[in-house]
Amino acid sequence: MANDWSDLTKRVARGIAEVRKTTGSELVAESLPVALAGRVPAGPVIQHRRRRAEDTHRFVLILPFGEGEVRVELDPQDYAALTREMVRFWNEQGQAASKPPNPMKEEEA
Repeated sequence: MANDWSDLTKRVARGIAEVRKTTGSELVAESLPVALAGRVPAGPVIQHRRRRAEDTHRFVLILPFGEGEVRVELDPQDYAALTREMVRFWNEQGQAASKPPNPMKEEEA
């Protein structure tokens, strides 16, 4: 009976190792939860992942799409370029970028 927990722990550790091998990457960090497109509960939108086999780092954008989500994997250079573009956009737009868009007026026929 005393070895039951030890055996279970070893099996769980082996299972986790197998999952990591098949997914090929491990989570390094992720963003705080953000409610995109009015989704509740909110979830992380960016993950920083490391692929151990290739020893490379990737950034994964998690974007809502219908009932599911789309995951876009970016190289560090692409992520840096996206971040620079976002900062440039917010600097140019200022407070106007934080306001909700105005609804389009219907044309009268």
